[in-house]
Amino acid sequence: MRTRFWFRPLVAMILSVALPSAARALPSVMSDATVFLPSDNAEARLGMKDTIFAPVAEIVAHKSAVISQSVGSARVSFQVSVQDGAVFMVFANQRGNDFPVDGAGTYIIKRSLKDGSFLQAKIFVQNGPGSYVRLFPQGDRTMMDLFLLGRPFQSQIALPLPLDRLLIEPLATIMALSDYSVNWGMMLAPIQSDGDRRIGQILMSVRARLRGLRDMDDGAMDAAGKMVFIATGAPAGKGGFNCSGFAKWFVDGFYAPLEGQDTDIAVLKSRNAGLAHSWSARYEEELDPWFGLDWSRGLARAVEKARTGSAPTDAEIDVRDSDRVPYVTDTGYPVPDIEQVLYVLARKNPGTIYIGSVNAASALAPADGLPTLRQHHHVILLFPFFDAQGGFQVAVMERNVETSLSSLNKRYAKEYVHLERLGSDGAFALPSID
Repeated sequence: MRTRFWFRPLVAMILSVALPSAARALPSVMSDATVFLPSDNAEARLGMKDTIFAPVAEIVAHKSAVISQSVGSARVSFQVSVQDGAVFMVFANQRGNDFPVDGAGTYIIKRSLKDGSFLQAKIFVQNGPGSYVRLFPQGDRTMMDLFLLGRPFQSQIALPLPLDRLLIEPLATIMALSDYSVNWGMMLAPIQSDGDRRIGQILMSVRARLRGLRDMDDGAMDAAGKMVFIATGAPAGKGGFNCSGFAKWFVDGFYAPLEGQDTDIAVLKSRNAGLAHSWSARYEEELDPWFGLDWSRGLARAVEKARTGSAPTDAEIDVRDSDRVPYVTDTGYPVPDIEQVLYVLARKNPGTIYIGSVNAASALAPADGLPTLRQHHHVILLFPFFDAQGGFQVAVMERNVETSLSSLNKRYAKEYVHLERLGSDGAFALPSID
């Protein structure tokens, strides 16, 4: 279990005597009602102080135990393991009927079997294996590195207390000592917002309709709700959707309630003259390399214009402002980095859906001195949101099925995806299919 404020009185008392005077204030994030603070097991660690600092031979022989704390409801599991020349002491908080090692608030203390020295401590700050801090001894100070979703977030943060002292302090002590250096608001899991809940409801609607969809190359639904071929507009009978048609069908769930009809295929597939270059213009008819990007932007633009009466520019609907991964013009972000990009976007703009245009370098070799032509060949939908426990989720929809980020990474590990914003506010009703 995680809570926001239950251990604040204990933390305030400990901080008042444990920290240097300059750092006695509670960390600012503790007054932020939009984030979860991990349940703290400082009481359990303090009660096991003699074991933590005992000779390693005694630690190795120590039996597992479950410790009940007087503050809060979380019990703590203590376990010892030995591997790679080190002994690990694990303090894991109870969650449900289990004590997950990668649960929020878990402390893992590592000591050398050879000389008993403290090598590091690892503290999970969200549920799941990817978000944690590592503490390393450095004389009378401690150095801290932070990881978010398995990627480096901040590093070499100096804390003015030795590691052995921090091992029995609350996490709030570490937060207070680094409050001006670390973006704890981004590191900690957020409380689920209305936007997150709205995306969850939209996903339920889409999932309920997936089984009734048919797959067809070049297939989409026209503005009148008839199945057609995208290239020619010719009727396609019962038809079906390719990736572009599926994304259109979803986006029409926002567009049609506003306009009384679905989006216009002719408008969506019109080419953006601004994307053509003198060196690439000759490939426009042969390869149509920008189709996926034009289509994705067209969908996002159509909904925004229907909502506001004004057509946004590319810059207004593109995601170009990620502060963690560099944006490449008209190309976007590497597929393996997209989870990190979406995490930050979901924190800043909850309730936003993203239309993605997957693109890769064309098989055509560029002429000397000219850029590589990129082919926007696949359109996807991305739904980032936080669940009721603060866990980060990304639902992926593409060509009539739900897949995953893992699947995208396996198929497009060396490719990029360009993102367009699609707000989830307002009425949503997926078009019916005959």
